[in-house]
Amino acid sequence: MSRLGEKLLIQLNELMPDQHQALLAAKQNASSYNAFFAERALSSFMPFGPLDFTGLDVMDVGCGLGANLLHIHHLNAASIIGLDISSDQLKHTQALFQKQHPEIAAHVKFCAADAAQMPFPANSFDVLVAADTFEHITFLEKALRECVRVLRPNGRLYVYFPPFYAPWGAHMVNWIRVPWCQVFFSEKTVLKTARYLEKTGQATNNHLPPETRLDLGTNDKIPFVNHITIHRFLKIIQSIPDWHIQKMDFLPPNWRTNKRLPKIIKPVNQLPLVREMFTAKAVFILQKNSYHK
Repeated sequence: MSRLGEKLLIQLNELMPDQHQALLAAKQNASSYNAFFAERALSSFMPFGPLDFTGLDVMDVGCGLGANLLHIHHLNAASIIGLDISSDQLKHTQALFQKQHPEIAAHVKFCAADAAQMPFPANSFDVLVAADTFEHITFLEKALRECVRVLRPNGRLYVYFPPFYAPWGAHMVNWIRVPWCQVFFSEKTVLKTARYLEKTGQATNNHLPPETRLDLGTNDKIPFVNHITIHRFLKIIQSIPDWHIQKMDFLPPNWRTNKRLPKIIKPVNQLPLVREMFTAKAVFILQKNSYHK
């Protein structure tokens, strides 16, 4: 069945239109990748509502190549820290900022650390941002407890992430164009197909620089995501009494080939049994309870 599944997935992949041409083109170098997401930062943050970080100490958790740091600066943050687990990536990010944004490079500090073990005292920040980050953190519950610890009372955490069963929740677009590939095929089949496409030179991943390339690993589970679902995320939040959910929203997929679909899907993806598959981004604003000192 696995070989039949691989053949079917390869055939579907050939037939499927590419929904991510702009993204994959941007991944060809760190500078264009940063610019691609920096241009989208304003619209990406819109689901949070109006934001003003004037005078606030802000940390971008999982900042990657720093696409959101410029937007955070424009929101008048008093101080900005970009935290990422990859020291190599942070070196690229720091060099990129010194070259492209020298006017703010001096105001942004970078820290290579695991979000589940942050090297900061308690009550250090007013705002945390985690944009397309929480689906990658291995010890997510520990990271969310760390976020509580480093936030000041009434501080807020702004989060969005694609749940694992979303159309592109497997993060396999460097190889596979088929939406929900991780739903309709086993992860083993998805990975074997991706490895075949990479081996035969048919995958975009072959042609990417180290900063944007992904490693498929050798196991049968997709390695660069933690398989987070909306249901599991809510359970984690509810298990941490210091968190209060201030806002929660589930954004439908933005299908470029059909503008009407998001309007049709939006009411559907509010249903618990369906929303895991029809939510492109789960959006949360979490606030730390004021009584926690």
